Amino acid sequence: MRITQSMITNSLLSSINRNKERLHAIQQTITTGKEIDRASKDPVRFARAARFRKHLGLNEQYLKNILDAKSWIETTSASLDGLYDRVLSLKDRAIRASDESLSTGQRENLANEVNSMIEEILSSVNETYLGKNLFAGTKTKTDESFSFDGTTVTYNGNTGAINRKITEHLTVNVNVTGQDIMDTNLFTAALILKSGLENDNTEAINTAIESLDTALNNVVSLNSSVGSIQNQISLAEDRLQTANMNLSSYLSETEDVDMAEAITKYNAEEMAYRVALQSAAKVMNLNLMDFLK
Repeated sequence: MRITQSMITNSLLSSINRNKERLHAIQQTITTGKEIDRASKDPVRFARAARFRKHLGLNEQYLKNILDAKSWIETTSASLDGLYDRVLSLKDRAIRASDESLSTGQRENLANEVNSMIEEILSSVNETYLGKNLFAGTKTKTDESFSFDGTTVTYNGNTGAINRKITEHLTVNVNVTGQDIMDTNLFTAALILKSGLENDNTEAINTAIESLDTALNNVVSLNSSVGSIQNQISLAEDRLQTANMNLSSYLSETEDVDMAEAITKYNAEEMAYRVALQSAAKVMNLNLMDFLK
């Protein structure tokens, strides 16, 4: 077979182009830091990296849900703490009012205080979080969760649960409804105390003291259930953060380039490319007269 100069030239150029492609590929991995950036390079590793990335994305969404759930439930817990303090203050007024030596006028003054405290409690349970009613169930956009006409407290929300999915297999209820608060009987006890003070009725005042004791225990129990959910959320958050650290490590091992190895390869390919260019230049400059000298 006769080897022509053009065949030699074409072969050299093809070799140089292949060398340049390899050089470019290594350069890309160094620039991006990724050895596997498409399925054609390594289908198995690419698919594995895609699975890791998918789980990371899901976990990030769960962590966002957790952040929202934590904020909602922490606001709820703080509000219930404040509610406990206000009911405790009502009980203090009731104990003072039960003193037989108090005059009717003094009890009237205490009645005014109690009425103001009931208004404060209503303001607390009508609290909002990010523009949404905290204790109205799923009726988060109603005007007020509770209303008070001077003698009766009315709950205007519902018993709907607000849920947040915080892991693949765990959804938590993050809200306390107004009905839960009504069931503590704190409003009933407060109104009994108010009526007893206004009517100078020590028997009703003593009944209110017992009712307020029960209401306090119920508020504590309600807040304890909120605390249990907080612990659940915190544990889930810790597990997700640990899982994400592991997944990020696995993803890096799967698709990231070994930088030291890549730079070594790049230097070797660059040297080979330079040598190929020099060789090609010499060969392509040869002609028949060079051989006849």
